[in-house]
Amino acid sequence: MQSTLLIKALIAGRLFYWLLFPLSAYATPLCPPSHIDRQVQVRYVHDGDTLHLKSGEKVRLIGINTPELARKGLPAQALAVQARDRLRQLVSNSGQQLKLKMDQEHRDRYGRLLAHLYSENGNSLSAQLLQDGLATLLAVPPNLDGLDCYARAEKKAQQTGKAIWQLERNQLIASTELHPRSRGYRRISGKVIRIGEGRRNLWLNLPGKVAFRIDKNELPLFNTLKPRELLGKTILGRGWVYERKGELRMRLRTPYALEVLH
Repeated sequence: MQSTLLIKALIAGRLFYWLLFPLSAYATPLCPPSHIDRQVQVRYVHDGDTLHLKSGEKVRLIGINTPELARKGLPAQALAVQARDRLRQLVSNSGQQLKLKMDQEHRDRYGRLLAHLYSENGNSLSAQLLQDGLATLLAVPPNLDGLDCYARAEKKAQQTGKAIWQLERNQLIASTELHPRSRGYRRISGKVIRIGEGRRNLWLNLPGKVAFRIDKNELPLFNTLKPRELLGKTILGRGWVYERKGELRMRLRTPYALEVLH
């Protein structure tokens, strides 16, 4: 009888403790910052990867790309509204007060502030969207700080087929199966049948008139992959497809866009 009462008391005590100190308060932050440059307040969220601050600045989140909302007569891409609403929720949960961390390059060509944003408890908003399957990893040098963690967050969503990873455009496709009119973001695999070098670019040619392009100025970023030694290897490239001279091409800017499958 006494042991039963003791167990009940212990359970009640734990419940009381959890109510006062929820586990979320002690959970490890998702991709926490190495430092914080400033605290900011959000005025409103424009879309899944862009928001406006009360200071008047427009912020483009580093490390992610979310589906586009409707604009210029074009319909919204699948899950664009969900990505925007999820970012709104994350901002709202932080009471509009967020922490901002700069990277190497502070502004893009549109004048937007480029930054990593974090909630009050140190969770990365970009990483959360990646883990939710509402964004894809976008690595643009020189802003590569913390992207290893972002890649792991994305991989979790990818492996479980969350949200955008169910969409056809995000499925892996062989270079020989790519339609000649394919455009936009794709994940393409194929065996490297030729490696070409020009004055400014290194080319990895795949079957089906598909070529991956690496700017030689960015080759040092690929030091562990050694692109010049990939002949005969089956690789995966991810990025935006465009057509040039009857060939489908994709620019690979960082190791996050290239994977050696076998």
